[in-house]
Amino acid sequence: MKRFMKRYLILVLFFPFSQSLCLNIKEVREIRQEISNFRTYLSKKHTEEIFTSHLENKIWDDFYKSLIDIKEDKYNNKKAHKISDLANKWGIYIREKYKEIIVDSIVVDLSENMSYWYDNSGTIYTSYWANESKLIYTAKAAIGDEEIGRGTKIDKYIIGKKVLKPETSWKQRNLEIPYGHPFNPFGARKLELWKNGKYTFYTCHGTNDTTSIGKHISLGCIRFHNIDILILYELVGENKTIVVIKE
Repeated sequence: MKRFMKRYLILVLFFPFSQSLCLNIKEVREIRQEISNFRTYLSKKHTEEIFTSHLENKIWDDFYKSLIDIKEDKYNNKKAHKISDLANKWGIYIREKYKEIIVDSIVVDLSENMSYWYDNSGTIYTSYWANESKLIYTAKAAIGDEEIGRGTKIDKYIIGKKVLKPETSWKQRNLEIPYGHPFNPFGARKLELWKNGKYTFYTCHGTNDTTSIGKHISLGCIRFHNIDILILYELVGENKTIVVIKE
């Protein structure tokens, strides 16, 4: 009995109970459909346009006024906040229906500019390889530009921090760019990539330039369409989801 308990304890330590809650094939299919339905809903809400600069002609036509609005804290993209809240509610619903963490591994294929999201039954504790039955979703991404020496690094990371409504600094103008502003390059969400307990300053994030998706154009980060990053944010967990960058 003591030998059995010792072996059982080792199994629990290396393969936590959450692993036993992995999704079955039926649930994976259901979640794929849930994501497809919600993605269509976000598209009908013109989500990409809300976070991009290309259809915000008034801002570009009156560039300096938009800077003043930021400085005086007058800018508020109410539509972006509304979309954010909708995605958050959807995430609560889908996690309560299935489990706390649905995507525990993401494989980014640099040769294809594609990402593959898996529910792979505890991959963080074993390996990242997964079979098709555990594939939750695929999404096109933009990656680093090798020509300027900022290619996305081949490595294995963990999502160390989820940023619900990312803001950013424009140091040259001493401005804090608010969430939802078309000057904000992080778009709808930001997922920080950590390694060995430290933030690498690389992230998975949305974008204010959807034309960049599918290209080698970033400074090393992984960009997604805002719809995709809104969905991904709700499916992953801090210190639970790994991101593997491969050729």
